Amino acid sequence: MGQFVQFAINGLMAGAIYALIAVGIVSVYKATKVVNFAHGYLIMFGAYFYFTFAVIVPGQPWAPAWLASWQPGWMVEMRGELPMFSPVAAVLDWVANLPRIVLGLLGALICNAILGRIIERVLMRPLMGQSIFAMIMVTVGLISILSGAAQLIWTADAASVPYIAPNMPIRFELFGTMIFLFGTDLVNMFVALLLFGGIVAFVKFTKGGIAIRATAEDQSTAYSMGISVPKVFSRAWVLASTTGAIAGAILATRNGISPSLGLFGFSVLAIVLMGGLDSYVGVLIAAMVVGVLEAMTQWKMGGGWAEIVPYVTVLVVLVWRPHGLMGQKEVERI
Repeated sequence: MGQFVQFAINGLMAGAIYALIAVGIVSVYKATKVVNFAHGYLIMFGAYFYFTFAVIVPGQPWAPAWLASWQPGWMVEMRGELPMFSPVAAVLDWVANLPRIVLGLLGALICNAILGRIIERVLMRPLMGQSIFAMIMVTVGLISILSGAAQLIWTADAASVPYIAPNMPIRFELFGTMIFLFGTDLVNMFVALLLFGGIVAFVKFTKGGIAIRATAEDQSTAYSMGISVPKVFSRAWVLASTTGAIAGAILATRNGISPSLGLFGFSVLAIVLMGGLDSYVGVLIAAMVVGVLEAMTQWKMGGGWAEIVPYVTVLVVLVWRPHGLMGQKEVERI
């Protein structure tokens, strides 16, 4: 029973990250009716931007020493008195890296927002009023562009980055089994769920969110009501890019950084289809279910089988509900 709880918690933590990634895909779809196949590669760029500002910039000769590692005298003295593997030592290591973590997150947010704005303005906006299929194919072509650009700029070598939260071990006994977690995974889960809830509240209760929903329903009517549809499109892409930057930073600390990180988006796209392309609640439920199923499959059958869980699950759900768990069923009237 204890192992079941261990893997269930691991699955919920992974599901929260899936939900944060998926919210960008849903936001773009709700505003534009375009399924962004390149969202995983926006996340990859967010991870690389975090790596750039948290690792490369602080390591430059012109960067101040405290940016690479903040080591005041009291911290050095305190660390010297602590035993190995102390939770306090893990917190102090995180504090020492805090300046470059903050710089990395800010740099990733700003640069990814600019990237999303450029994609929308240069590639997507000229296609407004054209076939949705054409816009979707642009996002497919964008996969190769972003993947190649990442390898040219940063090379294809894997790299590591500092954790965005203290990575202290957490142990407790449950049902006679020792449960082992890491503090950074718990913080990542809470950050992901908090951001997910904030975006849902923004879309549901703010004027900008109402404009996104109105544009999704009928662009012509939204225009006639004084809503700037191009601005709504831009806002949706920037929102997806900034959430992708946070998700990229989190994934970078969990899996490292390489161009293959972009492939992660295809698993999440399957989760979005399962939950419903236009339903935040459905996507959250699907993300948590897939996260737990993956963890249980890994426990019982191994990691290789766990990789196909999102795709098998979405096939089963779509046969039963073609529009997803909570997606809106479209009705065409003649």
